[in-house]
Amino acid sequence: MKHHIITVMILAVAVVCYLAGYSGFGNTAFIVGAGFETWFWIRLLIKRPSA
Repeated sequence: MKHHIITVMILAVAVVCYLAGYSGFGNTAFIVGAGFETWFWIRLLIKRPSA
């Protein structure tokens, strides 16, 4: 759940930057948020063998 909160916060920063006209930082925030979300789904879907 914590990762989703971080992702939503980064997405909100990206949207605010786009609306304010800071597309460079908005793109960076969007890419970072997408990276966090991808990392979350990879960890969720790929199960490690138990020891």
